[in-house]
Amino acid sequence: MIVTSAQAQLSPGPLSRPHADLEGLRRCNECHELGNREVQERCLACHAEIAAQKTTGKGLHSRREYARCADCHTEHHGSDHELVHWQGGREKFDHRQADWELTGAHAKLDCRKCHESGHVKDAATLRARRKDLDRTFLGLPTTCLECHGDHHRGQLESGDAVRACTECHTTAAWRPATAFDHAKTTFPLTGRHQKADCAKCHPALPARVEDGTLPPSAKFAPVAHAACTDCHKDPHVGQLGPDCAKCHVTDGWKKITGTGFDHSRTKYPLLGRHAKLACADCHGGGKQKPAFAACRDCHRDAHEAAARRRPAWLACEDCHTVDGFTPVRYGPEKHAKTAYPLRGAHLAVPCLLCHKPLPEAAGRAAPYLRAAELKPAAARCVDCHRDPHEGQGDRFAADPAVGACATCHNEASWRQVAFDHDRCEFKLEGRHGKVACTACHKPVEEAKGKARMLPFKVVDKHCGACHRDVHGDQFADKPVPGTKSADCARCHVTTDWLAERFDHERDSRFPLRGGHEKVACGKCHLPIDADQPRLLHYKGLPVECRACHVNPPVPQKGQS
Repeated sequence: MIVTSAQAQLSPGPLSRPHADLEGLRRCNECHELGNREVQERCLACHAEIAAQKTTGKGLHSRREYARCADCHTEHHGSDHELVHWQGGREKFDHRQADWELTGAHAKLDCRKCHESGHVKDAATLRARRKDLDRTFLGLPTTCLECHGDHHRGQLESGDAVRACTECHTTAAWRPATAFDHAKTTFPLTGRHQKADCAKCHPALPARVEDGTLPPSAKFAPVAHAACTDCHKDPHVGQLGPDCAKCHVTDGWKKITGTGFDHSRTKYPLLGRHAKLACADCHGGGKQKPAFAACRDCHRDAHEAAARRRPAWLACEDCHTVDGFTPVRYGPEKHAKTAYPLRGAHLAVPCLLCHKPLPEAAGRAAPYLRAAELKPAAARCVDCHRDPHEGQGDRFAADPAVGACATCHNEASWRQVAFDHDRCEFKLEGRHGKVACTACHKPVEEAKGKARMLPFKVVDKHCGACHRDVHGDQFADKPVPGTKSADCARCHVTTDWLAERFDHERDSRFPLRGGHEKVACGKCHLPIDADQPRLLHYKGLPVECRACHVNPPVPQKGQS
């Protein structure tokens, strides 16, 4: 009969190495209670870190299916016995049961990559007197920075708070930071900023600093961004203020809002058509301060050579406005300051009819580029107007340098003639003063398309040259000297046709005396021809009494 020790007869087997200090019959009651097979409470009394999970309801041991310690942990199987029983094996453990799901790259790691003594941070686990930190699966934190180094080296800290890594990164991979949304930062990316490479604003830093510590991989904070000039050079050199967004947008530097910049704040407010110009029309090529004191600083002088003959007091704005090169506002009141004030019909004449384009401007299509003569050489009427009299009136000119036109005509109308006919050989008297000029000075028709010539000099000035002889040449025996026409003026005057100058006593061979003075002219001077009632018989009448006073009277010539 083999005799064994009392311990061997009472103990179910040796304890595992972590519990080796509890070996011996005297220490059984530290784990076992007499009459109670469950050791649950005695386990938790020693394993305070497990008790904490059950109390807080967090962690694997807080779950209902893991309420009995003995379901996973068995003892008395020898010193080399593995105290943890993994259902299906350790590698198949569902990590979600530990309130920490393994996703992405975490799911591919070996358990001991994370569960090693250097990562244990839980205070209760660290205080456990029998805990082998190299073997335990407890005590690991769940924050990224407890396992991973902070590549940003504290740049993203805000006061006492640290931004969660998961705001930018995922467990799939550290790069790229697919969860990062720049719109949630204090500088949302818009326009062309969205296309900028990250390193343009967040440059890489040196691999190491002088003290040997690792610097951040790139600079993320603080990055100055309150003003555009924190990143961009100000081409205006601060002259237009710090708020670039008043004029520019992030879609492109050359895209101007058009309403942001107030040009009236400058020395050159934009008025009229200037307000419609693109900024680059004046500020192209990086011009910070384009010249603007005179119009010609920007505009070509449309008058070119004529400008050299411009009056000293005349400036562009005296004629033109910012609303357009035309119409010109150089009105009569300004023209009155020149040597040629505009009066009468000249007020309605278009400028270019007198201020004609210069030869060097020939061929240009745009009117505003046609250089016009500002000081025409014209001083006399015939410099602009054709002389319909072809110089016949020059002898009446008071001043040969001015010409004779103004002697008769004025600027109100060509047809309003004020010529003093008394200066001529043929003074206008009586009813002649009411006769139209062209009734005597008849226009001479010229070739088609040309104006008519109005002759001044009338060669034949005797009555017969204009008036029909109603007496039928009865008085042709006494003609005007040098002509064959009767001298009407011997009897008639210009005030009326009546023969006021005719004296029957003097001018006829039958003086009117006695009762003859009361006889009407028509009683004796009858029509020669019944078809011509106004052609009266004056000469060759009989003067004997019986010619009128017999019964019947002697018929006159032409009477039956």
